[in-house]
Amino acid sequence: MRRIIMLLLACLLVGCTGTASDSPQSRADRPPLSEPTEALRLPDGYHAELMVEGLQGPTQMILGPDGRLWVAQLAGAENAGQGQVVALDMNTGSQELLLAGLDKPTGIARLDEALWLQAGNSLLRAPLVGDRVGTPDVMLADLPFNGRSLGTLTVTPEGNLLFETSGRRDGNAASEGSGILWELDPADPTHPRPLATGLKGAYAHAFDAAGRLWSTEIGDDPVNGMAPPDELNLIEVGSDYGWPACFGMQEPATNYGGSAAQCATTRAPVALFAERATPVAVVVSPWEAERLLVALWGPGDRGVVRVAVRGEGGEVSGEVTPFIEGMGNPQSLLVLPDGSLLAADFDGGRIYRITAEK
Repeated sequence: MRRIIMLLLACLLVGCTGTASDSPQSRADRPPLSEPTEALRLPDGYHAELMVEGLQGPTQMILGPDGRLWVAQLAGAENAGQGQVVALDMNTGSQELLLAGLDKPTGIARLDEALWLQAGNSLLRAPLVGDRVGTPDVMLADLPFNGRSLGTLTVTPEGNLLFETSGRRDGNAASEGSGILWELDPADPTHPRPLATGLKGAYAHAFDAAGRLWSTEIGDDPVNGMAPPDELNLIEVGSDYGWPACFGMQEPATNYGGSAAQCATTRAPVALFAERATPVAVVVSPWEAERLLVALWGPGDRGVVRVAVRGEGGEVSGEVTPFIEGMGNPQSLLVLPDGSLLAADFDGGRIYRITAEK
């Protein structure tokens, strides 16, 4: 018993290196996965394949330095502090536990020979030596957040890191450092610069081929007696996106002192989603360069949708149509080098691979 306790403590402090699967087998040898893909509905010409199951609340996935899929997951109740990072071999199905004992790890990124983690209200950095992960160090602590999570992490084309601080109000205004999308230079990690303000929850971000930065926004503060719609925003550096005084298409939140004149000076979203749709991931479609794919966690709406983006400058608009329906809680999206799409289901603990007919 003493040996087991010591092993568990070591896992929590420095991460475990060992298979999380008791008997990893090749895809050919192991029993076939159950196939819940029949419940998924996609447009004609697209196909879904179940790649991984048995995860526990996957949040964000990336490709690791070893070619495996690295996935952050809660691995327990939201506030249990049992979060993990696991490495998955998509050819054999084997899993390896890289880190454990994390507080709500919702963001994960590789940058500067390190693994960066958004965990609870802290930004962590764990050194990488090959495919081994060292002990995480806290780069930024006590970040303003909504008590639940601070969203995903995104690496910029210049090699910097994007993260958000969720909106927290001080009366009718954002509290200090709150409701902001930030850019961090890994060479100076304690002095991030604000890119945009007035964002209640800039949870997920993506760059398109033209270098434009897109961000989802989760807006859960009640406005004028109702829940606001969630948003897709085109980020313009230095812009104010309105929260908490404005919502939707530059509408005033009179319960927070907003006015039409004030909201007219803010940046309008490109597309709106249903109230409580909870957009938690965005990528550029690997099949259509002018369309973004957005994962809506729910409960207000649920599924992966396509947003057809049209226009330039301040005249950009987006048309939203369904893409993947039938997932429990779509969470993370990742485009693979072969042009296929991975879609993680938080509720079902599964990862699907989406391909298109040629």
